[in-house]
Amino acid sequence: MNTYRKNAVMAGILYFLGSVFGFSGSVIGGEVLSSLTASKPLVGVDILGLVAANSSQITGGAFLILMMAISLVAMTVFLYPIFRKDSKELAMGMVLFRGALEETWYFLLVLGFLAQVALGNEYVATGADSAVLQSMGNVLYQFQDRLGAVGPLFFLIGATCLYFSFYRTRLIPRWLSVWGFIAVVPYMAAVLLHLFHMDTGYEFYLQMVLAPQEMVMAVWLIVKGFNPSAIAALSAKKGLNEV
Repeated sequence: MNTYRKNAVMAGILYFLGSVFGFSGSVIGGEVLSSLTASKPLVGVDILGLVAANSSQITGGAFLILMMAISLVAMTVFLYPIFRKDSKELAMGMVLFRGALEETWYFLLVLGFLAQVALGNEYVATGADSAVLQSMGNVLYQFQDRLGAVGPLFFLIGATCLYFSFYRTRLIPRWLSVWGFIAVVPYMAAVLLHLFHMDTGYEFYLQMVLAPQEMVMAVWLIVKGFNPSAIAALSAKKGLNEV
């Protein structure tokens, strides 16, 4: 039981830190960083010049995004041993989508930001007249656009596996799991609108429906931990399966 208490606390702390790092990255990176993923598309703008002028801001935001990714993938490691007692398939789905694939997405996103900074600095150094660098910058911008649209699908699939596992096991109150399920719907709508270039300007608010649920769940795991009776039921189930 002690081990499971530690798992709950560590998962909650990492979940909380991931949210803090993500929010801090958005604040530090500001509109420039969000524009590079085309959540606020740049039209008729000298992209590389803009990147070079805000290179420190972009680099700082990218670093915090990477820290968020590390925190969130580590979170799945602490939840997997408990979830697998109920369903190995769901537990692996969470680790694969909420862990490995989401981590890979963030890693590629960060590499893209750093590559844009390098191109921007070279662009300025050459006198801002390199057509080749401008073309490379535009291609990288389009890549970040598609990456920013497709990556959240991994997050949402992993989140669904996570909430379904919590709902089945009753490790946390079911209303928290249901809240997560409900919040995934508007988030998915925002992702699909962006993916098919049907942005309405409300995508940010559709995504933010999930943010309070994640913070409440993180605090619950830290303060309350897992439901002891649910842990006992899982242990008994595991024992019966082994027999």
